[in-house]
Amino acid sequence: MKKNGTCDLLIPRRLLERCRKIVFFTFFLFFLTFPMLASAYAQLRKVSFEVQNVNLAEIIAILEKSTNYTFLYQDEQVEQVKNLTFHFVDEKLSDVLKKCLAGTDLDYSIVDQTVVLRLKDTKPQEQPQVNSHKVSGVVTDKNGTPLPGVTVMIKGMTTGVATDMDGRFVLEIPQAEQMVLVCSFVGMETREVTWQGEKELTVVLTEKIAEMDEVVVTGYFTRKRESYTGVANTFSGEHIREVSGQNVLSALAMVDPSFQLVENLEMGSDPNTVPAFQIRGPGSLESEYKNNPNSPTFLLDGFEVSAEKIFDLDPNRIANVTILKDAAATAIYGSRAANGVVVIETVQPAEGELTVSYSLGMDFEIADLTDYNLMNAEEKLLYEDKAKLFDGDYLSGNDTYRDEYNAKLGLIRAGVNTNWLKVPTQDVGFAHRHTLFVEGGSQKFRYGVDLNYSNKKGVMKESGREKIGVGMKFQYNTGNLRFMNYMTYDQVKEFNSPYGSFSEYTYSNPYFSPYDENGQVAKVMRGIEGIGSPLTEPNPLYNSTLGTKDEGRYKNFVDNFSVEWKIINDLNLKGQFSVSDKGFESDLFLPSEHTQFNDAEVKGSYTKNIRNEFSYDANVVLSFFRTFDKHAVNVGGVYNVRQAKTDGFKTVAYNYPNAGMDHIGMGMQYAEGDRPIGDYELSRLVGFAANVNYSYDNRYLWDGSVRSDASSIFGADKRWGTFGSVGVGWNIHNEKWVKDNTSLFQMLKLRASWGITGGTNFYPFQAMTIYSFNDPLIKGVSYGSRLGALIKGFGNTDLKWQRTEKRNIGVDFELFNRRLTGYFNAYSDISKDVLIDVNLAPSVGFTSYKENLGEVKNSGVEVNLKGTVISNPEKRIRWDLFVNAVYNKNELLKMNDALLAYNDVQDKNTMESGNRKPIIRYQEGLSINTIWANESLGIDPNTGSEIFLNLDNEKVTAWSVKNYKPLGCTDPKVRGNFGTVLYYKNFSLNAYFAYSWGGQIYNQTLVDKVENVDPEKNADRRVLYQRWQEPGDVAYFKAIDDKTRTMPTSRFIEDNNYLTLSSLNISYEFGADVLRKLSIDRLKFSLIGNELFRSSTVKMERGLTYPFARTFTFAMQVSF
Repeated sequence: MKKNGTCDLLIPRRLLERCRKIVFFTFFLFFLTFPMLASAYAQLRKVSFEVQNVNLAEIIAILEKSTNYTFLYQDEQVEQVKNLTFHFVDEKLSDVLKKCLAGTDLDYSIVDQTVVLRLKDTKPQEQPQVNSHKVSGVVTDKNGTPLPGVTVMIKGMTTGVATDMDGRFVLEIPQAEQMVLVCSFVGMETREVTWQGEKELTVVLTEKIAEMDEVVVTGYFTRKRESYTGVANTFSGEHIREVSGQNVLSALAMVDPSFQLVENLEMGSDPNTVPAFQIRGPGSLESEYKNNPNSPTFLLDGFEVSAEKIFDLDPNRIANVTILKDAAATAIYGSRAANGVVVIETVQPAEGELTVSYSLGMDFEIADLTDYNLMNAEEKLLYEDKAKLFDGDYLSGNDTYRDEYNAKLGLIRAGVNTNWLKVPTQDVGFAHRHTLFVEGGSQKFRYGVDLNYSNKKGVMKESGREKIGVGMKFQYNTGNLRFMNYMTYDQVKEFNSPYGSFSEYTYSNPYFSPYDENGQVAKVMRGIEGIGSPLTEPNPLYNSTLGTKDEGRYKNFVDNFSVEWKIINDLNLKGQFSVSDKGFESDLFLPSEHTQFNDAEVKGSYTKNIRNEFSYDANVVLSFFRTFDKHAVNVGGVYNVRQAKTDGFKTVAYNYPNAGMDHIGMGMQYAEGDRPIGDYELSRLVGFAANVNYSYDNRYLWDGSVRSDASSIFGADKRWGTFGSVGVGWNIHNEKWVKDNTSLFQMLKLRASWGITGGTNFYPFQAMTIYSFNDPLIKGVSYGSRLGALIKGFGNTDLKWQRTEKRNIGVDFELFNRRLTGYFNAYSDISKDVLIDVNLAPSVGFTSYKENLGEVKNSGVEVNLKGTVISNPEKRIRWDLFVNAVYNKNELLKMNDALLAYNDVQDKNTMESGNRKPIIRYQEGLSINTIWANESLGIDPNTGSEIFLNLDNEKVTAWSVKNYKPLGCTDPKVRGNFGTVLYYKNFSLNAYFAYSWGGQIYNQTLVDKVENVDPEKNADRRVLYQRWQEPGDVAYFKAIDDKTRTMPTSRFIEDNNYLTLSSLNISYEFGADVLRKLSIDRLKFSLIGNELFRSSTVKMERGLTYPFARTFTFAMQVSF
């Protein structure tokens, strides 16, 4: 037995207080010196590059990339500086700027990480001697941050000044009743302000959307968005964190409806269940896949990772996320691009003095139990009486029925009315997340160290997920070489609730208490002593008191290394190598007293699972970019090799004397014939790819990609697959006839793409015949000195790539000075050679094998609109509205004998098992998400039995698998999101609503908790109403005492339309005046709510094993 230990700190209080003051003062002085050192340090940056006959804008792009500085300037001023030729080797940034700006009208200043280019101060023109006076003011951005280096001039004159470090200016103007001042600043919209005698002017500048700076990150390459023909949606890390601070995957589904969250009605908000996602619909059929067959490929800093890695990724480390959808965007990934690609880039360390950033997030989760409508104790007893549980028809014997009823009634009158939904759930599940990031360095060497910790307690008691991670990122530049390394180590622990499945509590009777007369948790709940099983049921709460253990943990080490060589000015060679080592363990211990073993011969069990995963991934990328005249060409080549290995085993031991012996080695026996089982997988992939992006005069665009991959998981003759894409685009807004005749369009781009991608998301070795040497069937069998072997899996050497043909046409637009922006896409994705199971005759010795026979089509449209309703820089207010809509039609294009046989197997299993849920069946021309059932005409008022229509539209009273009809589909006609973004001074408000309309769902609650409920278990309140009782009744449900099994029927197919408030964010970011007083760079507070509201046309229980939850988050971000 362990005892809690204590330790007294034997330090005098006065000394301790003095130490605290010294530490505080040291930190205060340390952070106070940061702003003073920044400007001086900036002048010492050194850069190296060589250019010939380029304009100033190109040099600025080079400096931004090599120094990580932001340059602010006016396009028209920079574009006039051309034909520059320089060769710099380790020169100070300040010297480079002086030489580049020599002989021009431009000057520069450096403020923190920003270089401001502006016109040199000019002397006023000779003016007649008139009275004049001075006008002072301040220029800020929309957040109130002062802007240094803003040019403030009198319109029509050369008189002007530049704002100082605090954004302030003093300008002497001629005597006049009013005067127009022109304020210009790089990256900001130029503004004209009318002075009418005010002593102090406040000018607010809004950001200018610089299209040239907008890029698309594809993982291998970076392309200008304006010249890119693919479909790619990019979201900043800040945007993701504003929507949800919990995990990246859920936030992405909120901001982009094409990244669809597949709702898990079973696991709800379980903190240890990684959600499933799909992009543009499902393209695979039922078969044995390694992971979710419709899941997109996830890339983190250029390397493929699992969905679990992204699920556990600290949102504060994310710089941006890009979702690649069509062939032009994804074909470069060939065999891994069939379901789309999600590219995530982490934050790079910034050059400069040491900076410390800290983020805090606190989540408060409340179980959402509004979908449950269970009976209370009185209603449950009434239901049992109506179900004739006490009339002798249901139970054997005659004398105890009314005694049983009276005993239960006595319990109710004594005040027993247990709300079992509250028993395994806690009032509030609390989570806290901490991120510390330290960065800095010089132009030659940069560093970044991040520490993160999160501890989430779910709404089910004692469930949670704990993570601690550390990362170190380094960048070293020397000459034309750049070395980067990012090393991370994560340790994750998952705790599943010892309270068991939430559904056990939803079935428990409310007239029973989980506690005995002494207030102790009872193992078995009884109402009357001496009466048998009808009044006896296991207490699900009891297992939580036994020391039940259900835990998992993994440790993951990842090292990403890259070296980039700038061979010549336009030619780069980059090598990347990543290695990942992950070890996973899980333990499930059920003590001997666990209710699972009440009637079992063995008592107690321990299940141990160990799995190790090791992989490496290497890329060599050669990229070339050149502009000449009106032509711009991007060419890239890729060589990629990847290997993944998984090795694991699982074993189960039984018979444990007591709960304290919770170790796998303390089990007394194994089950008869049982032994440890193992799994070993090895897969290799090698690929070559090329990509060309061409634009003429930034008007006519062309993209082309080709990739050849070879994978070890296919047959020997089918390992290589070649994929490719072509995309074209037209920037109509850059046509002269558009520019000369209208200013309506700031962007109008038409684009189209076609291509073929592939898929490999299934287990290795399925192309090979698999043998077993230790199967119990051949135990002890040998042939001389040789072991016997048994064929365990029938291989298919012709197994080949799944292929998806993607077509897309679309338009991107920005109108009315960018007050209305958006895009439209129409797409068609046809998945061919889809892997399915082919059933075999029993005489073969195998039930099935894998074959490429399926063909599935997903087609639809995507629409995005965003409009600025109010934009008033003076009052620092901006209000945007947005709406997204997605329509996707899924269709099975081709039936074959294998799918027909699959339907037959499904029908047979339904009849043998009595399955009451709709099954998956296939029919050409229909969605694979079709709901199959018997068509019902309702309950016969005369007999109380259900009446069906068979395939010949004849009335029948018997349900049959032969009368299956496609009567609904879970695919909605349209789904998406809409919302608003409001900025007012330092406040911001974001609201995201999600909606779905036009789909159907089979309401299984009406079957399991209403019509087919076990009378001895609790049920939905609707069990008492709309029930047939006597001839002539028009009712929706069968009679209460009707115990016939309800099979899939159209009665319970309902329209599934819903509206949810998926995210609500209120934030406040402190302005520059307050930050200066606090000596910090940034301070922001946010309140975020997720899944706050849900309205649905379906009343159905959600979160059966683990309930759903509403989440409230408090977040803080601070930088020093």
